[in-house]
Amino acid sequence: MWIWLGGIVLFAILLLAIVLISNIHIHFTFRKHRSDDYALINIRLLYGLVRIKYEIPSIVFKNMKEGFLVKTQQRTNHSRGEAEGNERVNKRKVKKWAKEVKVMLRATDALKIWVKQTLTRVHMTDLSWSTRIGVADAAYTAIVTGWVWTIKSIMIGFLSYQVQFKRTPCLEVIPVWGDEMEFQTELELHMRIRFSAVFTAGLRLMTRVLKVEGGWRMWFRLVQEQRRKHKQKLKEQHHNSHI
Repeated sequence: MWIWLGGIVLFAILLLAIVLISNIHIHFTFRKHRSDDYALINIRLLYGLVRIKYEIPSIVFKNMKEGFLVKTQQRTNHSRGEAEGNERVNKRKVKKWAKEVKVMLRATDALKIWVKQTLTRVHMTDLSWSTRIGVADAAYTAIVTGWVWTIKSIMIGFLSYQVQFKRTPCLEVIPVWGDEMEFQTELELHMRIRFSAVFTAGLRLMTRVLKVEGGWRMWFRLVQEQRRKHKQKLKEQHHNSHI
């Protein structure tokens, strides 16, 4: 009896250790060529047993009032079919996100420090960013190319202080000396983070929330609101699929 019990406990400890030392791999791709936009996020965890694919096949700018219409597709290797949806991103939505971030900041003790601590555990294993740009004038194309180089360098420089780069980023800006306007960019990055780091970050976040009076209530309301929106979106998708 005790041998069986000991064996089960040992197996559970080994299983937990295997999970904690595993990595979560994230592969992000973004491409833009004139009005064609495409983004893809692939997440692989538990040694590839769980795979999540989040795809944005199109981003359409309507106007200043309506903002962007973002088409999304989500699929996992354990689900049937794809979950498709449309997300509208406009000024109102951005204000709402900013309001939710303010609530998170109020509900958590030193949330910014927690984010920085968590990001330091992220390993950037590969990053490449290529851009082709031309403004139909050689002199201005040269100036704009320099600006793009500067902006990219500043962004990657800032990122290098937040996460651990395992390889030197591959950046490229190619001027196009044609008679037509041209803009094409492609960003691709691979990241990984240890499962134990995510687990530890979750415990630290809970501790910081409990330090604030009423913090967990504010987080609970935020989570409830997100669940309500998710259910409403699923309901609308189900309704639209039967029209």
